[in-house]
Amino acid sequence: MRSILWPAVALALGLGLAPAQSATAADIGDVVCNGGVLNLQFNPGLTFSRKTVRLSGSGELGICSSKKYPKITGGTIRVESSLTAVCPGPIGPGYAKVSINWNDGSKTTIDQSTFRGDASSFSLEGGGIAAGAFAGGTARANGRTTSNLIEIGAGCVLSGVTSVATTIDQFAAGDI
Repeated sequence: MRSILWPAVALALGLGLAPAQSATAADIGDVVCNGGVLNLQFNPGLTFSRKTVRLSGSGELGICSSKKYPKITGGTIRVESSLTAVCPGPIGPGYAKVSINWNDGSKTTIDQSTFRGDASSFSLEGGGIAAGAFAGGTARANGRTTSNLIEIGAGCVLSGVTSVATTIDQFAAGDI
């Protein structure tokens, strides 16, 4: 029995240690961006009381690749939303409008994307691309907070958290 199990265990370990294939734009969408930053602002600041806040954010999408638009290698992003939030979370879910200015001069407008987050991460899901490059497709993004969590906790107690720095781990748009 042992001689049958060892090859199976070795195969399972080998598959677990094999390098994962990285996803390409063709696998995920018409454009994929990684390694960006997004700075989020809240007005009024987030406290332990649940309330409606205005979220605005701006940043860089990082390194982008697109077979459909090969000149796109990066872009700036702007996020606007009004949603219910409490510190340290949940933030949302709420609908967000996203505007992107690509490095090649083209633009993308994403309506009705669902923003949700907490003190450590965020996501944008299912937004329909209403205008510009990749129109008719959808978009999604996710990222992690890079702000100091102790400072966020202190902000929750004191005057409210008015800004949070995040990464954009991945942004994808188009046919996804």
